[in-house]
Amino acid sequence: MQILFFSLIPVGIIILIFSIKLVKKTFSGNIILEIPYSQKSSEFIINQAGIYSIWHRGQYFRKAPVGEFRPEIINKSTGTKIRLYSSLFRPNSNDGRTARMELFRFSIQPGEYFLNLTEGSSISGIEKSLINLLPAKNADPAKYFIQIRESQSRFTLLAVIIFIVLSGFCIIGGAVIGILANQIFNS
Repeated sequence: MQILFFSLIPVGIIILIFSIKLVKKTFSGNIILEIPYSQKSSEFIINQAGIYSIWHRGQYFRKAPVGEFRPEIINKSTGTKIRLYSSLFRPNSNDGRTARMELFRFSIQPGEYFLNLTEGSSISGIEKSLINLLPAKNADPAKYFIQIRESQSRFTLLAVIIFIVLSGFCIIGGAVIGILANQIFNS
């Protein structure tokens, strides 16, 4: 019986490795477009239909101007706006000098598009209030960028979280029950 429970440990490790690879795709999707905040507009081409995201990148420990603009993506041929969905968990990453955070996700078909930074806010009122409380300096507009990256669906991200929890149960549960199996099943 112990062998059965101890075999859950490598299964949990395999699930964890698979999950980490999927999470990595959320943070390191290919960059389709990167423009400085001061540019306000740019044209880009999408070659494959899929899920994409809008990130902002800037100096670490600086107030980003996310409350001063709202991105818009417009299909060049039809003039229709692509619906942007606020990022659910606001994934972010940093390297100690620069930080990135996902603002929006969207689904898009192949074609030519415009990215426009219009007046408005990319964050909620609560987030804006919290940012105003921070005693950090404002970001330098020359060092603040907007990116469009390849991404994955929200459902994939939620599934990955479930897989990580499952792998934890397999690893820890397999070890604990494997050690205690003789005592549990001989009683």
